[in-house]
Amino acid sequence: MSAGARSRVQLRLLGVVLVVLVAGLTVLAGCVLLLTTGADRARQAALGQAAVDDTTVQVVLTDLGDDPGPAVEAAGGALTAALAPVAPGTSTWLTSTVRDVPPGADGGRRLGWLAGIDDLTARADLVAGTWPGVPEPGAPWPAALPVAAADALGLAPGDTVVLDPTTGLADAAATAPVTVQLVGLVQPRAGAWAQDRLAGAGAVPDLEFGVFGGTRLPAAGPFLVDPATLLAAGPGLEQVALVAAPDVAAASPAAVDRITDELGTLTRDVRAAVSGGPATSRVVNPLAATLAAADARLATGRTAVLAAGLLAVLLTVVALGTAARVLGDRRLAETALLRARGATGPQLARRALPEAALLVGSAAVLAVPLAVVATRAALADRLPGSDPGPLLPAGLLGAVAAGVVVLVALLAVGATRAATPGRTTGRGAVARSGADLLLVGLAVVAVLSLGGTVGTDPLLVVAPALVLLAGCALSLRLPPRLAHLADRRAARGRALAPVLVAGDLARRSLAGGATALLVLATAAAVAAGGIGATWSVSQADQADLRVGADLAVPAVGGIPGPVVAAAGGGAVSPVVARPVALGSLLRDEDGDATRLVAVDTTAGVLRGRLPGTDWAGATAGLPAGDPEQGVPLSGGSVVVTGTAAGTGLTAVLTLVLADPTGARTTTALPAVPLDGLPRSVVVDGDGTVVAVAVDLAPGPDDDPDRVARVDLAVTLPGSVPGWVATLPRGQQGADQLLSGLEAVDGGIGFRGRLVLGALPPTGQRVLLTPSRAPDAVPVLLSAGLADDLGADVGDDLSMAVGDTGVPVEVAGVVPDVPSVPGGPAVLADAATLARVLVAAGDLDVAPQAWWVAAPDPGAVGALAAAGLPDAVTRAGLTADLRGGPLAVGLPLGLALLGAGAVLLAVTGSVLQAGAVRSGRRAEVARLLGLGVPRATVRAVLLLQHGIGTVVGVLLGAVVGVVGTVLVGPALTGSPVPSAEAQFPWSSWTALVVGLAVLGTAVVLPVVRGLLRVDVAGALREGGS
Repeated sequence: MSAGARSRVQLRLLGVVLVVLVAGLTVLAGCVLLLTTGADRARQAALGQAAVDDTTVQVVLTDLGDDPGPAVEAAGGALTAALAPVAPGTSTWLTSTVRDVPPGADGGRRLGWLAGIDDLTARADLVAGTWPGVPEPGAPWPAALPVAAADALGLAPGDTVVLDPTTGLADAAATAPVTVQLVGLVQPRAGAWAQDRLAGAGAVPDLEFGVFGGTRLPAAGPFLVDPATLLAAGPGLEQVALVAAPDVAAASPAAVDRITDELGTLTRDVRAAVSGGPATSRVVNPLAATLAAADARLATGRTAVLAAGLLAVLLTVVALGTAARVLGDRRLAETALLRARGATGPQLARRALPEAALLVGSAAVLAVPLAVVATRAALADRLPGSDPGPLLPAGLLGAVAAGVVVLVALLAVGATRAATPGRTTGRGAVARSGADLLLVGLAVVAVLSLGGTVGTDPLLVVAPALVLLAGCALSLRLPPRLAHLADRRAARGRALAPVLVAGDLARRSLAGGATALLVLATAAAVAAGGIGATWSVSQADQADLRVGADLAVPAVGGIPGPVVAAAGGGAVSPVVARPVALGSLLRDEDGDATRLVAVDTTAGVLRGRLPGTDWAGATAGLPAGDPEQGVPLSGGSVVVTGTAAGTGLTAVLTLVLADPTGARTTTALPAVPLDGLPRSVVVDGDGTVVAVAVDLAPGPDDDPDRVARVDLAVTLPGSVPGWVATLPRGQQGADQLLSGLEAVDGGIGFRGRLVLGALPPTGQRVLLTPSRAPDAVPVLLSAGLADDLGADVGDDLSMAVGDTGVPVEVAGVVPDVPSVPGGPAVLADAATLARVLVAAGDLDVAPQAWWVAAPDPGAVGALAAAGLPDAVTRAGLTADLRGGPLAVGLPLGLALLGAGAVLLAVTGSVLQAGAVRSGRRAEVARLLGLGVPRATVRAVLLLQHGIGTVVGVLLGAVVGVVGTVLVGPALTGSPVPSAEAQFPWSSWTALVVGLAVLGTAVVLPVVRGLLRVDVAGALREGGS
């Protein structure tokens, strides 16, 4: 029979082979597309969505000397070279040293400075006058001022100002005065003045300057002048910032890769470029961090896609081997005849090559366009606006071509195999050889070795395939044993059908062929669903830990907690988030500073998974001490009465106020002389007074040898219980400086004896509080920090918060502290921490952020309208981690694998049904000829196929669940917090039931055809 005639006769079976090839090659091509154009599109979309500040590169030059021009030019050249594939929009920002401007009406000293911005028109709006230009020789420099600076200095366009070098600075002697004429007023645009000394604010009442920032004076500026003129002036230039903002989102993938490499050496290149002069350089590189973060996320998806592609190839090989075996069974007689005539195996394989090449080539022609259309449609929905890239990337054609060669060889050899003599044992060749045990050993080694690899992990790529293949091979040892047990039990019975069913299952090879394909395909589909669920939950866990609460928003000065509560809804907690030093540890081995996170632990705002407990239980012991009973204050005045006879002592009171959310703010009152007269001071602020700090300062004529008796009382509106008067904890010699300190009975105040000559320049602080603060702050340590410190529950440590030492007691250890994933961190109760800080004399207790539990749906917009931008929600971050541009690889790769596995599992059932049709015709004829009812024969055939299918599906489901547990958490790419395997039982149940029903149903047409067999003809053929 010719190859064409034979193919026409076996057209249905060849159609099944074609489906196998199309499914396998489609999944393979789809994975390649996700790894090539898909990854490039994902990175492009992510860069397009990134904030502008996250895609900039900044080179800052200081110590510029008398001629800064060459250093600025060299640094700019290095920066441009690093971004050469993309023409960056570079902005040059020159800032002078602080200078003196004419004093104000009160005669006090004021400060200003010069700045030159080459893209000023893009960073500010002209309000009045004109933009500053190049000055005429010998004429004042044209300058513009921010509106706020002009108001603070009392200047208007047309005014002339002389900026003198500030005394006390190192280069003041070499710096010449600059005379400017104000020609315009500008309004800085929001977010565009990060390089300004005041970030565009225009004026501050207390700018720090000097060698150690020890001097504070009013300042306003900058005076905006021509940058080239300022650069040519030489001395007096404090720093030059070169800011580049390349449009990497529009760059080609190759250009972005080159920029990534160049940015890695930019610091060294800039340092080498300016090494010939006195300038020092610093590179601030948010773009490099953004690209590195994108590559890390893509690496996680790349590993998962590679693992899915490898599993798809393995499934395709097994399916094609099964199909080739069934096809070879159809051709055993022809193959045997050719071998009897002297044909060798290679000759038979070469004879089958044209047919195999036609099948595989046709499948490739169908699979590639199908994969391209499917992946482009999926990526267009997930990555709108990204460049689709080439239609057929080189990597796609190469991978498909390699797959075609392998599959052609496999199909040609498998379809011409020789018949194996002897009775089948039911055990597969893998089990007989012991190779399944070897696979199990390799899988165990792979699983135990997972983790610790940065980027794409080759071991993690092969581990899922090894685990599922080993599980499949090991599980296939079970069906033959169960079949033999069932056969022996049925033989002792009197019913015919069980004997026929069990006997067939015992004789049939249930450890190979279509059953092995069904087990492996089901396992892959179940594992794909389980790993996808594990990944999805892991993204939510990451969002919980990174945000820390349902909603987090940075605090803005002047916006109190009630405003946050009104805009956000739900429970609100102030958050103190600061770097600290704990014990002797300043930074961990990765260089990360320890972070303090203090929240209202009674508000229930903390989010995140904790093993064996929840945050309410974990933080139950953090609030310490007696509850504070402050004095409500709503406007009005405070009466201060003090006596220090014979001295000029004054007292400056600072009220510590707590708002309804628990946030602390401070209000300083004017100085009050201690002359025995009551002074009424108006308080601008609302809240509950929880502490009063009294700073005592001597008069200029006080006798330093005198010991003064000091009495001070504070009267607040409303009833006042007895308060406690203390000196700052940890202050050396304070008890000798101010001795006999005691509180006023039944009120707020103190009395004591003060040694005037021992007063420090900053005065002596006395603290008045409703009750004594706790001796230590109970804290929870992150597990990594506890290990670094060797600390355990109950240990006492010292924590430095700024310049204040705070004793802490370890109340527990948690895997991670909310908002500090994987880093060293300390969690404390905000109120307890504030009380202990105030007791130490530290009044810097204002929050750095607000956390909200159960916010209103429109909370983010309402907070932004209230002046609190940059709010982040847990739900929003979860959605971004699951559906953002950088997250497309893993879910789409798993979806491709799952779909391909389901199709191949059904194909395995079809192949098994095809084997029934080709091998059972004579058996059915004999049964019918013996008088067995057709209903019984139908039931026997259905049970024989159905039991094999159900057993295969169930074994595959078990292997898939085990694979989810063993490799699912590692594939999520989430070391912090560690992922936990998820079990989507409902979807798994639907999948398993569907495969079992569908796999059983495909044999129905075959059974109907067999029951219509010509019994006499079939028996004559069997006899001949």
